Amino acid sequence: MDLLEAAAVRAWATAARTALESAADRIDAVNVFPVADSDTGTNVLLTVVGGADAVTLLAADADATHVASAFGRGALLAARGNSGVIVSQYLTGFARALPPRAGAGEVARALSAAARAAREATVEPQEGTVLTLADVVSTAAWTALDAGADLPTMLAEAVAEGLRALGRISAVHPVLRAAHVLDAGACALLVVLDALARAVGDERPVVVPLDWLPTAGADHRSAEPTGGAYEVMLLVSDEGDAGDGAVVDTGAELRRRMSGLGDSVAVVGGDGWWHVHVHTDEPAAAIAAAALGRREQVLVRLLAGAHAGGSALDHRADGRERWGVVVCTAAADLAAWYAASGAVVLVRCPEAPVRSEHLERAVTDTGAAHVVLLPGTGAEVSSVPVAGVVVEVLPAVDEVRSVVGALALAGEGPTAQGCSTAQAALARLGVHAVEVADASALTAAVDALVGNPREVPAESLTVLARDASDDELLDVLVAHLAQHHPGVEATMVGPTGHGPALVLGLD
Repeated sequence: MDLLEAAAVRAWATAARTALESAADRIDAVNVFPVADSDTGTNVLLTVVGGADAVTLLAADADATHVASAFGRGALLAARGNSGVIVSQYLTGFARALPPRAGAGEVARALSAAARAAREATVEPQEGTVLTLADVVSTAAWTALDAGADLPTMLAEAVAEGLRALGRISAVHPVLRAAHVLDAGACALLVVLDALARAVGDERPVVVPLDWLPTAGADHRSAEPTGGAYEVMLLVSDEGDAGDGAVVDTGAELRRRMSGLGDSVAVVGGDGWWHVHVHTDEPAAAIAAAALGRREQVLVRLLAGAHAGGSALDHRADGRERWGVVVCTAAADLAAWYAASGAVVLVRCPEAPVRSEHLERAVTDTGAAHVVLLPGTGAEVSSVPVAGVVVEVLPAVDEVRSVVGALALAGEGPTAQGCSTAQAALARLGVHAVEVADASALTAAVDALVGNPREVPAESLTVLARDASDDELLDVLVAHLAQHHPGVEATMVGPTGHGPALVLGLD
């Protein structure tokens, strides 16, 4: 095949998806950078699945440029993790430089454009990673082209050089060198590029060999954790106007803002959308800093959470199946609190509602076959259909009920028993709003709640605060409970930034 045409690009998307489905676990096993959370293979797989799905929606007569653009854009919108964001930008950069009928020279230029785009997506490019590999593949493609190679030979030589250089590249990075592993992102990109190289041949279906991938797990003990505790990912529409008529370079401004809040910053864009990724200790600040357009699909999770690198078949140490937890909230300030309990948090920003695809993504990101969903103030939903996943929607219809449900799940653990415990707690819950946060209003509301007839004695009082916590008010509450309701313990959570001054939940 002398030209990269639409049929080959479609075959590429399908083959990359199929190959990553087989390779994901082995790539996950060597993932130690930027965080040793064993999910790079899974993240790139889910990213490429989004791209491949987008390709299937195209008209049959779409040319190679349009097919490649759909592959890149679908990957960008579905991107997971730092490596997924970089790979999505690589695919987007490749598509932008690809003409409808591309020969070897045009494909070499597209590979160079892809490598530049991937590097430009990161605020602090790291050598010895997927970015270095992309450069090596590009250089090898030009070398083969200069030697007179046709398109299939050029791509095969470029991938072969990437494979030969992979160990040398990874040894450049101190974290990877200490852990004695290959860069997981580079491994994933090589699988994707090998699929491209084989898609230009005549063999169908395309089969990508994976025998070069390591089979043993990495020594994560050598990998020091870096950056912030939370991963924040979101989409931002490119409105391009600062409000005073000045045109804003949205991508550059997002990178600048995120670099001041954390590391592993990657910002990629295409067709009016930007996908933002950052590791930070301040999720709420990162979400606020991204307010350059319409924010949606805002996801926050603890990098060391139970879901990180998790398979749907994972089990806890006690043998019980691990369940995932998704919490929807309109309170960005509570995102870190929910995520610290192990939940994948979907934050609804004022500009856009939570849509079904956002919920489906959050559920998928738990990596579990059973998921508990607390809709809270973030989403109105009765069910979330995700293939192969059972989703239990709890009656947590507001913020205080989501907090109580999350506390119950954290105490019991995200299991079937934990789900039952949370359901029972929500069924027993008494709720009372306090419009003014003063001691007399608070203690009167507590007395009224505790005084209501109950089938079982109250034991737990959750206080949800709209504003920053008031230590003096909390001291008054604790003293009042100790004197008048000694069997009740209080937990104060906040701020929510909206609603009544205080919302009490008594169980």
